[in-house]
Amino acid sequence: MPNISIIVPIYNAESHIKKCLDNLLKQDFAESFEIILVNDASTDNSIDLIKKYNSPKIKLHSLSLNSGPGAARNFGIKKALGKYIYFIDVDDTIATNALKTLYSIAKQNDCDFVCADFKRIENLENQRKNTYNYRTNKVFENNELIDAMRREIHDPSLGHLALFGCNGRLIRRSIIIDNNILFQEKLRFLEDKLFCWDVMGFIRSARYVREQLYSYYVYPNTNTAVAEGISSGFPIENFKLIKNHIQNSFKKRGLSIEEIEKLGEQALIFHIIQALVSISRFIFVEKLEIKKAKKVRRKIINEIFADTEVLKAIKNYSPSKKESQLIPKAIAWHSSMLLEFACNRRAKEVLRRRRLGID
Repeated sequence: MPNISIIVPIYNAESHIKKCLDNLLKQDFAESFEIILVNDASTDNSIDLIKKYNSPKIKLHSLSLNSGPGAARNFGIKKALGKYIYFIDVDDTIATNALKTLYSIAKQNDCDFVCADFKRIENLENQRKNTYNYRTNKVFENNELIDAMRREIHDPSLGHLALFGCNGRLIRRSIIIDNNILFQEKLRFLEDKLFCWDVMGFIRSARYVREQLYSYYVYPNTNTAVAEGISSGFPIENFKLIKNHIQNSFKKRGLSIEEIEKLGEQALIFHIIQALVSISRFIFVEKLEIKKAKKVRRKIINEIFADTEVLKAIKNYSPSKKESQLIPKAIAWHSSMLLEFACNRRAKEVLRRRRLGID
């Protein structure tokens, strides 16, 4: 039985597949591992390139219809045999010692969840050089996990914070299987973080290692699954679904009903703001066609202005010092023009800070 199952969703990835597989097969990891590639109905030469590899570690599966990365990862979970699961996107890479480092920590400490830091690479430059999520290696027991969960819905600068998201984390497979945790397939935006919120409700302990072991690549002017996912439509019900999962995770960690309700309202507004700013950011880096993106953003704005649950939650929203103070005010005032202006300004600030290596 493999110790790690690496799950890689594949969709029209012919320009990335060789780099990805070469990277994974060169891991400095003496233990057994499998590479589960899930072809999400690609129409290019991805499959032909994969079939050129003659490695027993590679296991290729295909979906008959294009169903999104969540569905591909779910299929991979069902096929995985490893003690731990590790997700990676086909256009990203990991350090040669990534699996070895994470697995040794997991094995020595009997951890459910082990994560490392990451690089954000744009035009061959690491935007996070000398930037880390924490100052030292860190152990998360129950209270520390709850603190990190609270921080996740208050601090927009976290991005791919160590504990949230799915890629680059070593997750005990039994946690996922025993609790029937799967990706929400109807979501093609924030589905990775929602999956991790579900995981956070069950893990006993987690560890963070202060090494940039995962390289996340930014491709300006190139449409991505995330950009396409949000541009295809993100109704208000999706934000409420996210809210419900987050509340359920806090409930499993033993918080009071009153606090869970407050955190749920905070999460609802926080993710609405994140989505609106993301659309603005996608416009500026030309990942989305401007007219289509503005139409999607305006549709979201109109829906949140008409929703009583959002109107109630915005009254109690607590913005952090690291985010725009103007955006929640614009929502409370029902000002579409001000909200769009504030989101554009915030998106430019996010891009500036990332490119300066601040976040």
